Formats: sequence, structure tokens, C-alpha cells
Amino acid sequence: MPVLLQIPENPNCEPVDGQVFACRTPSQVVTHVRRRREEGDAWCSVIGVNPDGELCPAMACIVEDSGDGTCYLVVGGAWGLRFKDSSVPWDLRDREQWGEPFLLLGGDGHDLRFDG
Repeated sequence: MPVLLQIPENPNCEPVDGQVFACRTPSQVVTHVRRRREEGDAWCSVIGVNPDGELCPAMACIVEDSGDGTCYLVVGGAWGLRFKDSSVPWDLRDREQWGEPFLLLGGDGHDLRFDG
């Protein structure tokens, strides 16, 4: 099933105009991703963000990637994904949290934690 990513300008992340991916598996809810940080690898909570800061689950499916074979595409809401590595509440104004439009992670799933 094709996924068209279009992220408008918003306070969470950079916009994306028309990236298309073909999901090879059903989407699953993702709760954490391993990210490369200045301090080293860290497991970060991830959530999707919709307009007006409304939160929604982050979702991942396997897609084909011309350079790496298969990988996981992680997407959020209309305003992309939001990450944190603390237990504080989600907040678009918190400078310790950050947003990205989407992620492509290795197809082995070692950098993802799924819900359930």
C-alpha cells in the first residue's frame, strides 16, 4: 500500500513535500526508537503529532529502500514525529524534545520497540 508523506510547515518539524513509500507489511504502533545522540545511542519515546499539537500513535511498516533493501518507515501525524528521552509530559515548547517528519530505520527491527 503506498504511503504519501506530506508534512506542512508546523512548529514540530521541517516540512516534507510528497515523499512516496510502498508499505510491504501492515503498520504497527511504535513506542520507542533507538536514536544516535551526542551522548551515544539512546532509546527515545516516540509519538505522532497532529495539528494543534494533538498526539497520536507513531506507526511503522516495512518498505523497500533502493540503497538498503528493506527498512522500517516510521511515521506520525500530520505534523510528523516527536521524540523525548525523559519521562516529562509531551510538549512542543520543551527544548529537550524534538520533532522529525519521518524515520527510516534498519529492516531487522533492532532499533524499534513495538506496542504489545
